[in-house]
Amino acid sequence: MNKFVVLLSVFIVFSCSRDHKESSEVNFYTQGNTNRVAAEWEPALGTMVAWPLSVPYKLVVELARDNHLYTLVENEASKKEAGEWYTKWGINPESNTFVIAPQGIDSWWVRDWGPSAVFSSDGKMKLADGKYIFSTPVTDMACDDSLTFIYQTPDKKTIKTETDDNATAFLAKGLNMDLLDLPYVNTGGNVLTDGLGTAFSSCILLNENKFYGVPKEKFMQLNKDLLGFERYNVLSNFEKRGIQHIDCFMKLLDEERILVIEPPKDHELHQVYENIVKNELSGLKSAYGRPYEILRIKSDTYVENRLAAYTNSIIINKTIYVPLFQIREDHLALKRWQEVMPGYTVKGFTYDLGKEPFLPQKVKEHYMTYGWDNGDALHCRTRAVWDPEMLFISMKRVDRVIDSKDKSKVYATIIDYSGKGLVKNECKLMWRLAGEKNWHGILLDQANDAQHFSAEIPFGKPGNKVEYYISAASHSGKTENRPATAPSGFYSFSIK
Repeated sequence: MNKFVVLLSVFIVFSCSRDHKESSEVNFYTQGNTNRVAAEWEPALGTMVAWPLSVPYKLVVELARDNHLYTLVENEASKKEAGEWYTKWGINPESNTFVIAPQGIDSWWVRDWGPSAVFSSDGKMKLADGKYIFSTPVTDMACDDSLTFIYQTPDKKTIKTETDDNATAFLAKGLNMDLLDLPYVNTGGNVLTDGLGTAFSSCILLNENKFYGVPKEKFMQLNKDLLGFERYNVLSNFEKRGIQHIDCFMKLLDEERILVIEPPKDHELHQVYENIVKNELSGLKSAYGRPYEILRIKSDTYVENRLAAYTNSIIINKTIYVPLFQIREDHLALKRWQEVMPGYTVKGFTYDLGKEPFLPQKVKEHYMTYGWDNGDALHCRTRAVWDPEMLFISMKRVDRVIDSKDKSKVYATIIDYSGKGLVKNECKLMWRLAGEKNWHGILLDQANDAQHFSAEIPFGKPGNKVEYYISAASHSGKTENRPATAPSGFYSFSIK
């Protein structure tokens, strides 16, 4: 894995631009000597699922077509079975990698027991392996409510899930990656991060760790020490009775925007959601020191009065995969996703169990009539496999409206995890006035930190609207933009 080591000297020699002394903790992300957990939208090699499938086969076909598929199978017989079905569905064998790992009762919830990607300060990526012993905790809204568990013996004893907990080690071996052991519960569906040292969870996670023997103070300290989470935002639970996984309530779209489910006004949870938005989310600040922009996506009920969890979607590179619930709001949800993530390809998937060509009995018994659940949908059963050699870009954007006397300055953190170095003269700020076809390029200025860059857009006339994005390239051959979909997608601001 030495090829993934990033030396500071490499960044200095192959940095992208002119020497310019400027740095600010508010304007830039600085990893320093801490670890960094990748955000969902960062460059990925592909997507992980488990076989037998607990997702629509059409989704698997698309995942293999769009990027690369990583399929977890229990043994050679399961691998052969999956391969035969994949051939029937037209999945190219070169677009899929089988990984053999033991499968317990929660094997399909790869989001929950599966690992996140953690980059150390030397640029090496590891798979973070949290504890996944008890499946699956359920509680009421109060953070201190007692836990019950979905899987129990007839005499009410909790069934442990050591098999799934141990599967990460097999996954790491199959992917030729190292493990970082996390001595606490880190349930994936209840941990969202911005990639800049900020995390979000609902408070059931504190309760789970307390049950496991890790008090709140220790939990927070371990997250800071092992994952680099300087800001851990713990929100209230939001379900009357459920697993309280935050990915069914909200979604981080990028470093400074949050998409939150909006239930119908007559729904019993409407005011619960509104209170969390008003009293908790609205008071938080991003890693760049500014209030989050909170966006909403309307939902409604489907089977048995469940609330459609449209935020339980997954972002893989330039595509967003959204669960659909066969209700009127489905097309509105897809439209909303396209509005908030311009340039991305948005794909929706229903999960009618009766129309699946291959349906495991366990899945049929668990979900009964419809495959997506209000607390367990598409995001819960998929997980990215991030790129260990990614070209990472984070940008502090210009305020949406600025005064003509203010500077329209853009700040960027760029980290080349390949260790090959950034291509000189290829780290640029691209900009244009709204309505123009062609983009203008400005070479980024390097700050006193080799990973920090900035540039000022030289156009401040009142009444203008400016569109812009960041572009960078590495000697590894990788190129990235921010936003990732640029120039189809871009940021903008208006001058008053």
